[in-house]
Formats: sequence, structure tokens, C-alpha cells
Amino acid sequence: MSSKEELVSDYKASVKEDLKKRQKGIDEGEALDKEIHQRMDAGEIGVSHGTDNHIGVIMLSLAAVFTIFCLFVVFGISPAHYTG
Repeated sequence: MSSKEELVSDYKASVKEDLKKRQKGIDEGEALDKEIHQRMDAGEIGVSHGTDNHIGVIMLSLAAVFTIFCLFVVFGISPAHYTG
């Protein structure tokens, strides 16, 4: 009987320790989240300064040109073959 009680008490102790570790992790995560939100409110992070829009347009244009070039190469379509 004492071995079962000992196992139960060990299990309860490990559960309490695990809960403490989890709560500590949650508290640290909440503190980090608050710090991130403060930095966002202050404008340090997460604010677009306009360069992302320019980079996005450049990337989209480059992707479109590259896609059209690849389609020409794959399907053998050349604008020089067409006479209008």
C-alpha cells in the first residue's frame, strides 16, 4: 500500500512542478507580448515606411517578366514569328 501512495505522491509532485513550469512559460510569453505591443505602439516595429510597397512592386514586375520569358521559352512562342 505504501508503494502506491508513494507513487501517487510522486505523480502529484511532478504534476505540480510541471504546472509551475508551464505557468512560468506563460508569464514570460505574456511579458514578451506586452513588450512587443509597446514597441508597436511606439512605432519602432511593424510600421511601413513606404519602401515595402516599392519593393513589392519591383518583385511583382520582375516575376511577371520572368514568367512571360519562361512561357516563351517553354512553348516556343516568339513575337518575331507573328506578322500583323
